[in-house]
Amino acid sequence: MIARYSRPISKTHPWRFAMTMLAASSALVALFAMNDSRAQADSSSDLIKQLQGLKTSDADNQAAARAIKSLSGASDVSLLQALAAMKNATPIGRNWLMGLAGTLYRKAGANQTAELKNFLADTTQDAEARYLVFQWLSTGNDAMRKDLLSKMTQDPSPELRFAAIEDALKSPPESGKLAELLDAARHPEQVVSIIEKLKEKGTTIDQAKQFGFLMNWKLIGPFDNVGTVNFDKVFPVETDWIAGTVKSEYPGKSGSVKWKEETTSSPEGAVDLAEIFSNEKGCIVYAATEFESDRDTTAEVRLGCINGNKVWVNGKLVLSNEVYHTNMQIDQYNETIQLKKGKNQILVKISQNEQKEQWAQRFAFQLRISDSTGKAILAKGR
Repeated sequence: MIARYSRPISKTHPWRFAMTMLAASSALVALFAMNDSRAQADSSSDLIKQLQGLKTSDADNQAAARAIKSLSGASDVSLLQALAAMKNATPIGRNWLMGLAGTLYRKAGANQTAELKNFLADTTQDAEARYLVFQWLSTGNDAMRKDLLSKMTQDPSPELRFAAIEDALKSPPESGKLAELLDAARHPEQVVSIIEKLKEKGTTIDQAKQFGFLMNWKLIGPFDNVGTVNFDKVFPVETDWIAGTVKSEYPGKSGSVKWKEETTSSPEGAVDLAEIFSNEKGCIVYAATEFESDRDTTAEVRLGCINGNKVWVNGKLVLSNEVYHTNMQIDQYNETIQLKKGKNQILVKISQNEQKEQWAQRFAFQLRISDSTGKAILAKGR
């Protein structure tokens, strides 16, 4: 089974969005309980900018409380202004602005349906702000909800796209429509669900290819990581691969080690290093592959790994996470990269610790290349 999907707040789906809204509402309750008697000299636009740039310090929270109290009663601040400000806000600032927008909507939102529809239709606006507007417009109005979602299966907002595809799947579509929805889907569980529906109709989809998992790897190891002290140690294989002077054999943890080729058959693209390396503990393994691109392009490398990990693309370190056994999820870590036309070199360093609990025995990774929405970018010829 595909593991549960994990993404940053700005790319989440409805259940996580609801949690964000709860946090924002709680923040508003707390700030209105504050008794701040200081007069506000800043203009409303200045206060909006303060909220957009908020960090996490106590001073920032105090500034946010003062700003919200002032803005919530200002006559020159509109609901649409608060929503639009979410686009250029920090994650913390976005939460405060979301709370402000909720307050302003309760005051005047019912009279701004046309303006809110226009805001929702503007796909350049903040994705969370647009989803918030969608919730306002569609709650208690099934006809409007269905009408809005019917146009959103390709929406850039992950939340709206997900909801639109889920709605389309409620009435069992024919195979052709299912194929269209599969192409539009980005949420892993939704992708797998559509693949299963297509299978029931007699159409088999290569799940690993649909996600774009890289399946063919060269592996070398194990190298020493006893005491988990060598995550940042630069082993010769690492520098040689980056320099393009890789050797066939290196000193390993318990003697000489050589590269071995491995092709995973897992539909999740998982490379099971515990099985390949006899459940070796306190060790490091390197995995290398080539990705041939048909053009120069911006892309994302997306890694799922339950162990400590580093990823280099064309010699540049793009991911580094010294974390052990916090579950493994598709797209757990992702970073924007530049692919060049032709062959791109990818190197992954996976570090295992020495925990003996049953739940700590996994030693594996999965990696894919996608565009910014999560749609797979396939290597040339695949």
